[in-house]
Amino acid sequence: MATASLMNPRNELKPSAALRPRSDQAVKQSPTLGGRVSVSKSDLLVITTQLSIMCQSGVDLAAAISSIAQECRHPGLKPILMAVSTDVNSGTSASLALRKHAATFGEVYVASIASAEASGTLTAVLQRQCELLKNEIRMRNAIVSIVAYPLVLSAVAVLIVSALVFFVLPQFSKVFQNLGRPAPPFTQLLLDSASLMRAQAHWLVAIVAVVAIGLFQFSRTDTWRRYFDHFVLHAPVLRSATRSLLTGRSFRLLGSLIESGVPLLESIRLCRGAIRNGLFLQLFDALDREVTNGRGMSTEVARSEFVPPGAAQMVQTAERNGQLGSVLQLIGQYYEEEGEQFIKSSMKIIEPAVIVLMGVVVGGVVLSVMLPLLDVTAAGQ
Repeated sequence: MATASLMNPRNELKPSAALRPRSDQAVKQSPTLGGRVSVSKSDLLVITTQLSIMCQSGVDLAAAISSIAQECRHPGLKPILMAVSTDVNSGTSASLALRKHAATFGEVYVASIASAEASGTLTAVLQRQCELLKNEIRMRNAIVSIVAYPLVLSAVAVLIVSALVFFVLPQFSKVFQNLGRPAPPFTQLLLDSASLMRAQAHWLVAIVAVVAIGLFQFSRTDTWRRYFDHFVLHAPVLRSATRSLLTGRSFRLLGSLIESGVPLLESIRLCRGAIRNGLFLQLFDALDREVTNGRGMSTEVARSEFVPPGAAQMVQTAERNGQLGSVLQLIGQYYEEEGEQFIKSSMKIIEPAVIVLMGVVVGGVVLSVMLPLLDVTAAGQ
């Protein structure tokens, strides 16, 4: 299927009935049309794994869906699975039944199931979807766990400094007043700053709130989206990780769709719908045009300034050999692991740096107050 997609991309514009957009009748029958039910990747992985195991065991697809629907404990997902089970038992294909709830399962998932039904490779496609979901969950959890530690340390540092400013320093200020001796210039500056912050705390809170609301509103604009997408792919340190991670995820998803039997052009468009970064959206628009005009992907991949250099050569080789799907999955896996490893290496440097910085700030505040008091005590003796 991947070879046919490369040799005759124009014909791929005519997907099978299972891959076509849902009809108006299907939309009207959708019980979730009023809103999107939130389903996590973990929930979707559980369902897909159960389906895969049952299908490998020889259980009929309709019976498998019905069994999973009855056992489902997710309050929002259970009625959807029950509706899918009803449709499948009434003679509707699983892909068309799932397409009514594409907002919940995702167009990529639905298209993969549709292609699997058309090619008779449902078990293999379900296994591939399980691997794809596992990798996405693993990658997300790894990034969260890596980034969480320095964020927690930073939050602790802010809390400690706030406690010093609002509760500890006022007491030391009274001590200097009772001693009748002026504090050293830096210590006095620190005490005066803390006193000003306490006196103007309500204004500080108001300013922080206004700035936070303003940033939140600005973050929802297209201008912010363009700047942010450009920043994450071009920032001096950040780009080494983000370019690898976004390239890896995009190529792995594209390769998985092609391996599942989805036509190349349809796979590119489905991947585009799953991408959020504006620069990668432009890349996939260019890939769409190239494939529609009968050309390959490697030229546009090579022109991209944010796709790692070696990817284009591997894509070009895969196009010549007719193994684009499998090669794209390997490329995606390699760059995802490379991006994850870079983040881990960076965090090994950032974590101690945050600890040292927190120690310097807290220690500086404490010493600026304690040392003058020790000098006064020594002079009094």
